[in-house]
Parts: sequence; structure tokens; C-alpha cells
Amino acid sequence: MEPHTMRNFFSLAAGLSLFLFLPLLLQAADDPTYDEAVVIERLKSIEDPLVENRYNSIVKGYIKGYLFWNRDKAERILGRTVMYFPLMEEYLSKRNMPDKLKYLSVVESALYPHAVSRVGAVGLWQFMPETGKEYGLEINEFVDERKDPNKSTQAALDYLSRQYEKYGDWALALAAYNSGSGRVSRAIKRGRSKNFWRIRRYMPRETRNYVPAYIAATYLMEFYKEHEIVPEYPVLDYQITETIKVYDQFSFNRIAQVTGLSLEVIEMLNPAYKKGIIPDNQTGNYLILPKRVMPAFKDYLEAQRPDQLADHFFDDSPVLVLKQKENWKEKYIRQTYVVKKGESLKKIAKNLKCTVHQIIAWNRLPSTELKEGQKLLIYQPKEFKRFKPLEKMEELPLAPGIRLEERQIHPSRKDAREDAFNQLVYIVQDKGTLERIYRKIPGASLPVLIGLNGIPPNHKLKPGDRLKVQRIKH
Repeated sequence: MEPHTMRNFFSLAAGLSLFLFLPLLLQAADDPTYDEAVVIERLKSIEDPLVENRYNSIVKGYIKGYLFWNRDKAERILGRTVMYFPLMEEYLSKRNMPDKLKYLSVVESALYPHAVSRVGAVGLWQFMPETGKEYGLEINEFVDERKDPNKSTQAALDYLSRQYEKYGDWALALAAYNSGSGRVSRAIKRGRSKNFWRIRRYMPRETRNYVPAYIAATYLMEFYKEHEIVPEYPVLDYQITETIKVYDQFSFNRIAQVTGLSLEVIEMLNPAYKKGIIPDNQTGNYLILPKRVMPAFKDYLEAQRPDQLADHFFDDSPVLVLKQKENWKEKYIRQTYVVKKGESLKKIAKNLKCTVHQIIAWNRLPSTELKEGQKLLIYQPKEFKRFKPLEKMEELPLAPGIRLEERQIHPSRKDAREDAFNQLVYIVQDKGTLERIYRKIPGASLPVLIGLNGIPPNHKLKPGDRLKVQRIKH
């Protein structure tokens, strides 16, 4: 079965293909504000093009669809680049593949992970079920990894690299991505050429128009500012995120309880999980959260191991959180960065631990060129949320007989079942000796801590180490 077909684009909700709109676009292609000569020159000026940027009536129709009749949808597509392009660029860079391959996702899904075509292709890269499974994407009652930004991107690049190795030409690789390598190979045989434009007439109509659609998407991404299209960027919690791999099962309700996020935010950032549950997976599942709350979730992971302490407080019951109406900027501080001589966006982004796309979004930059002394707005989380088991466990007994030993907790030989009800766990936040750190623990006594944990006062502790502490009796 063919791996891909041209997907819903301008009307995602209705599941309509862009090709259905093409006759309408071509009929309306005489808009007087459209300067065809300028567009052609801009296409020629694109550096390191993935394919030969030819201009014809099909390309013209697609470009005008973005610029005029579906301008609002183009603004939403551009806004979503800040969420998805950075991770695509990272994978492309690691594989030494052309950066402009990321524009293909615009053609496929308009950067909408829940996109579903009329023939059942799904996700940012629009995999059919059979092809998705062939390239390692799990599809079951709990997860559809075709919607996972990380895993689907890796699978798409696997597919594209295989096609490029076969044909040695990106235009043919894109055509094969759309209709399958069999049709492309037959077109090559019939046309006696490996030039896409020469054998294009031997391909299905959808595939003939696929490379022109990619050229138009490239034009939009490169020159939207010249047409005064303003990207509709998402809120900062969707822009400033962090990704980790988790291996155990987690419910979105549990994640919401730990982080204080609404289910809406968690679902938006993690579209692959169907039932609000991340299933366990030995190879790992990706979890994306706003960067400001990721420390809390990582603290929770630490608190879980090895005695499952955190699970005594949290459960998987529904979390009732109203749709966010707050001012997202209240959670972030705005700073000003002054550009130094010779600095590039890429260098500044690396130094400030953000992305080029974020700096462009925050400053509405008209170009990537910077000037010495130019001021850039930079957003950072106002504070990082932490998960503190000590505050949450006050009315809960600990598992009996635990002690700290070289950052590992082992069962003690003594049965301290009754004493455990009078103990809590303190997770060390800073490096230092027990003698220094004990002062930060409310009501703690150094001799008692030494006795409970069996360590000397000069024992060096690290962040994440656990100390048994005595419950304060009221």
C-alpha cells in the first residue's frame, strides 16, 4: 500500500485535500497585488534549495492559496513552527540531512499533529498505518505514535533518507514519499530519465503536483514577512518546553497533580497519547512539558525510586482544572539582550539556551540579520516549579527500615516498622556535608540525623540524596 497521499491542508477539520482547491485557486490567480516577476526572482534567490524551484501555474496556485485565500491558516501554520521546527532541525542536523526538508511537514499536515487525511494518513508526517508500523511507530488503543512529534519525525527522515539513497535526487525522494517508490521507478523507466520535471507526466496527478506544493511551502516559509503575514504564535508555555523520555506508565492526571498544569496543556504538548495515559515502554516514550515545570516532574521521578514514596500521596483521579484564562506572561520574566559585534541568531540562541525560532517569535524579527547594539527581548521562566515530598508526606508513614548509603536506599537489617511512623524523608537540594545541610531542615537535630542515617557529620551529600528525618510532633 502506498505510504502517503497528499493530505488535508487548508481545511483540516473537513479533511479536504489541497488538490481539491487547486482549480479554484488557478481560476482566481489574476489578483492584481500579486507580482509574479518578484515571486520568481525570490524563488531563484533561495540558498541551497532542496529541489529545482521551478515556477509554473501549479506553484502559482499554491502560493496564492497561502498569501490570499487562506491567509489566516497560513498565519497559524507559521505560528506552529516555533513548536515543531526546532526538534525537526535537531534531527536533520544529527543525520546531516538538508534543513529545508522540514518544509515538507507543512505540505503534509500544515504542522497539525492531529491531521487526518481522507484515506487515513495521520500526524505531522501523515503516515498510513501499515507504513507507520513498518518504520517503528506504535499504533494501539493507548498511543498513536504517528502523532508523536519526535518519533514521527525520526520515522519520516528514515523513509526520506532511504528514498534519497535509492534515487540520489530529492525531488524524486519527495515524489516517492507521496506515492511510493514503485510509481516513481515506473515513471523513471517510462520517461528514461531521473529528472523529476521530465518524467512528471508519467506520475499520478497528485504526485505531479506534490513537488510544486513543496516549492510553494518553501516560498511561504522564506518570504512570508515580505507579504506582511503575521504568524499566530502560541502562548509561552507551548513555546518554552523541555522533552524527556519516560519508561513507566503515567497518567495525565498524575502529571497534572505533580506539575500544576491543566490537562489541556499536557494534551496539547503530547498529542500521541489517546486516553490520557503514557503506557510503559522499555525503549521509552517522549513527554513534553513547559520547561518551568519540568524540574517538578523530575523531582517526582526521583521521589518514586526506589520506595515508591510519592505514589502514597498522588493518585490517578481526575483533575478538575478550568481552561487557562490567566496571563501566561506572568509566569515568565522578560529580559533585554544587547547584540554584540559579529553575533548571529544561532550563537545567541545557543548561549541563552533557547531556539532561533523563539527569538524570531518574541521579537517579530523581519530578518535573521542582526546589528551590533540591537536589543532583543528574551523570555525565561520566572521560577521553576519543584516537587517537595517533605511538604506532602506529613501525614503518611514511610516504608519501614530505609537508610541512606552512597545515594542508594537499601533495606536495613533492623526491623524499624514502628519507628517508621515517626519519620519523614528529606531530599537534599544542594551539595554539602550533613553538618551544614541539617540547618536547612526544620526542627532537625544533627545527633538525631546521624543516628537515623548512620553517617558521620562530615559525610558529603549531593542533590537528590535522601535523609531520614524525625517527624516534628505537635
